Amino acid sequence: MAGFKNYKKRNKFDKLKSQLSAFLKEKDFEKPYVLLGKYDDILELKTYIPESILRYCRIYKTYERNYNTSYDLRKNIGENGKTEYGIEQFLSKNNLLDSKKEIRLSLDLKMQKIAYEELRKMIKAQNAEGGTVIIMETKTGKVRAVVSDYPWNMAFMGYIEPGSTMKPIIYSIALEENLISPYQKFSLTSTISPVPGVNFTIGEAEGHYFTSLDAKDAIAYSSNVAVVKVMEKIMENFSKEWLYNKLEQIGFGKKTGIEFNKEISGVFTKPEKWYKITPYQIAIGQGIGVTPIQLVSIFNVFANEGKYVKPTFLENKTAQSYQVFSPEIANLMKDWLRYTMLKGTARKAYKPGVLIAGKTGTAQKAVAGKGYSDKYYSLFVGFFPASKPKYTIVSIIDDPKKEYYGGEVAAPVATNIFFRLEEFKYSNKVKMIKDYLPNLENKSLLDALFILKSLGVNEEKIVLSGKGNYVVKQVPNVSYEINKLDYVILYLGDEKNAENTDIR
Repeated sequence: MAGFKNYKKRNKFDKLKSQLSAFLKEKDFEKPYVLLGKYDDILELKTYIPESILRYCRIYKTYERNYNTSYDLRKNIGENGKTEYGIEQFLSKNNLLDSKKEIRLSLDLKMQKIAYEELRKMIKAQNAEGGTVIIMETKTGKVRAVVSDYPWNMAFMGYIEPGSTMKPIIYSIALEENLISPYQKFSLTSTISPVPGVNFTIGEAEGHYFTSLDAKDAIAYSSNVAVVKVMEKIMENFSKEWLYNKLEQIGFGKKTGIEFNKEISGVFTKPEKWYKITPYQIAIGQGIGVTPIQLVSIFNVFANEGKYVKPTFLENKTAQSYQVFSPEIANLMKDWLRYTMLKGTARKAYKPGVLIAGKTGTAQKAVAGKGYSDKYYSLFVGFFPASKPKYTIVSIIDDPKKEYYGGEVAAPVATNIFFRLEEFKYSNKVKMIKDYLPNLENKSLLDALFILKSLGVNEEKIVLSGKGNYVVKQVPNVSYEINKLDYVILYLGDEKNAENTDIR
């Protein structure tokens, strides 16, 4: 620790202030002591801190827990003893931290970074209230990225109505029970009143009108009237209790059990409290509340041969799964959802080289006791690559102001994320030698900081020198071992004029 009282007593503070600013923030100057970090050899410290400063310092080792707060990670991990939510609180409450030296989380920092940037970009472009993205590994249920642009973690602690993302689930139930065929043709009108004697009418989305659609096109073009006709078939053959139990088995109305303290169970009213119109509201994704983690886990069934896989944050946890739909029905729906992306409501989100499958949704925001407002959630849930899915994703934009359909707002977030992940494989790799500092020169400052934090370098050890958005030089160089690292000094400049930057 550095004792600044010693500087002041000896009238050295003003003289050394300019040197101190290279290592410490100005707000720390008034503190009696400031933590410099963990040092095994005081001689190494002299390489980075001038003797004129070091002579007034006392050095202590520290083994305190360091948290990476980059790209919304803190909302996922939490902080044991300081937050009630998060992974760390869950592990602590379940005594999973007691006997283990190390627990590896499934979060992929590269994906987290890209998801964070693409979500924030769309929120800004749409002047939206917030948003959420979750990326889950299809076969294992391992959660690779979670971003929640709210003061809390919406992914686990909030819920929305699923809107049209509910439709593939309703069709799959009907197909599984042989109530409709894959080649079913629906004769359609602009509206439908499914309950005789009840003043309740469901119409198509504004600007849409269909006279006839087959089942595949009915999903692709998100027909409300067609899905209500499918629900009529279900209710002709099964009770509301049967439907409730089927949806609960699929994953509605109960916690996923992911390792996150304060996860909620969503909203799914018991069937004895249903109205006559409730099944038809559910068919179009209203009257039921789903958390983002529930939605992505449920939709993952179509990407995963009909199996529901419990989501997890633990890298070494064996996947727990059970069959929801037959592989034949799941694969049929997977093909239909790929068609939806190319020809239907999500076609505007298409990017060359990124073959993604999924379903859009546009859900009106409900207001307690008042019905529905004129605000919307824009939704997309799907998987990539479409033919052999590796990742399943949900993206949600809250109250976008310019566009509000899921295909125009939420789906592009997902395609942009996977486009960048593919591009990253070829153009954005950092050459790494195990246990050694990588070369960060010519990287943007944001990328350089992200790489260092990903390698476990405490931000207290990262020193920035100069002005600019790019790293033009680093000290120490790439031959330095990370576990012996005390400081990394990044000299900054402008990329275009890097050769003219004054490096001292």
